[in-house]
Amino acid sequence: MSLSGSYTQTDHTAERRVAIAGAGRVGRRTAKHLSDHGHDVYIIERDSKTVDTVVNNCSGVVIEGDAEDPQVLHQVEPRRVDVVAALTGDATTNFAICAEMQHLTEDVRTVARVNNLERVNTTNEFIDEIVYPERIGSKAAVNRIQGESVQTIEDTTGDVDILNIRIHPRSPAAGEQVEDIRLPDGCHVISDADGTKIAGPETTLKGSRRYLIAVEPHMIDDVRKLLIG
Repeated sequence: MSLSGSYTQTDHTAERRVAIAGAGRVGRRTAKHLSDHGHDVYIIERDSKTVDTVVNNCSGVVIEGDAEDPQVLHQVEPRRVDVVAALTGDATTNFAICAEMQHLTEDVRTVARVNNLERVNTTNEFIDEIVYPERIGSKAAVNRIQGESVQTIEDTTGDVDILNIRIHPRSPAAGEQVEDIRLPDGCHVISDADGTKIAGPETTLKGSRRYLIAVEPHMIDDVRKLLIG
């Protein structure tokens, strides 16, 4: 297969376009979480066997090639990419990928994975965020990538995510009571974000306030649209 080979797994409008370099365990899990959150995900992987695994199990566009190669990076249309997350197992490679992407387009946020604690506080003009997923997990990597409107609680395990969501003032749910909102199955409002009160049917979701929401991963995109718009 040539370097230009790519596979489209899903076609939907997403909030952000994210390019992930490296489809190992961390890259695959991060891609899945981001897809569940409704983002448009591109995965770049140079190992053909890994590419086959990703194509069969992940949503998004999978590109076979070396992310250090500018011709491969061009396939994700750099000027349309909001975030590039270099998540290979080699920190030096990840730094190089972020630097190359910054050369291709200035308007991109860069996230690089490091593989030891000594490099967590590394400063680099081409890198906006450093992640050490061996310590904090792929959910934390997702939080670094997507910003502040929705944060996944990083210490949870299992198949249910706990989201810390800021209600957008103009969203369909703002100012409405929980009982009047058509929350999808697999979703439950737990409390406000500071945990001062358990949410009930009469709880009013106030715009610009944060709430903890329990949600099954496949429903995250629907929840985002309802609570954020």
